[in-house]
Amino acid sequence: MENTRSIGILGAGAMGTLFGARLARIGLDVTLVDVNDELLQALNRDGARCHTDEGLLQARVHAARAEQLTAGPALWLVFTKSAHTRAALQGIAHLIGPDTHFLSLQNGIGHADVLREMVPLERIAVGVTTWPARVMSPGEVSSMGQGGIRFMPCNGQRSAVFDQLADELNRAGMHCRIDPQVQEAIWEKLAFNAAFNGVCAVTRQTVDGLANPQGEALLQRVLDEVLSVAHAHGVAASAERVGAAVRDALDHHRGHQPSMLQDLLAGRTTETGAIHGAVLQVADRLGIAVPVTRTLHALVSLSENAGAVAPR
Repeated sequence: MENTRSIGILGAGAMGTLFGARLARIGLDVTLVDVNDELLQALNRDGARCHTDEGLLQARVHAARAEQLTAGPALWLVFTKSAHTRAALQGIAHLIGPDTHFLSLQNGIGHADVLREMVPLERIAVGVTTWPARVMSPGEVSSMGQGGIRFMPCNGQRSAVFDQLADELNRAGMHCRIDPQVQEAIWEKLAFNAAFNGVCAVTRQTVDGLANPQGEALLQRVLDEVLSVAHAHGVAASAERVGAAVRDALDHHRGHQPSMLQDLLAGRTTETGAIHGAVLQVADRLGIAVPVTRTLHALVSLSENAGAVAPR
């Protein structure tokens, strides 16, 4: 059986730091790979630090640029921004061997296609996580509230490698399960992200800032559009589950800035292409009108070039 005691994390942003801290705290040897030297220095100096409902979680990790590594873990979690996935994988190509496995928990859809350029389908899993995370400073994140993880190997068959990873994520308190219906979860997360990321980014509101009739009505319009595309695409995404997740976020993720808002405020490129753009691509192919989603995509794209203002 593959030994997952050593785990690599590709992308040391908010989610990478959160997962790195939690996995390292249960005794795993965690290596985070990124291109931000200030971030890497902070992680190596202070460890991965995560402020949670349980208090501060802090753990020692190894952080490096890909080219600084001569050997790598046999299992990688992928958290890079969608637009950077191919370049990030090419950066660790010299570390990929015949037993290397990948789990993508990235936002959006279509990541398995990029990963298949590097390893066979049976060594790839894709899924979703609903854990919130926000960067506070290099190597330090806030993750208030609860979340979960659902994933499935892309060949539809469970394996010892991914079963062990699920067990380790559960030992880390991350509520993970292997789910054959993961495409439903992926589209449900896509609907959730299209709504919260898009509306929060455009309005510069934190999640709880949408807990009012106007905000909730706008969120619902986006959810309805994305779920209609999922259903026409043959994915039985659940409006009830998405609605419950939205309600929980509005009630408990107070002060949380979704990643798209964080990116705009930091002057970074957002993932609107992988989220809203992905919905538009499928919707256009199926002939489904999604006017609110299309408008959010256009507004966020414009904001990337226009700068950002602080949230109220």
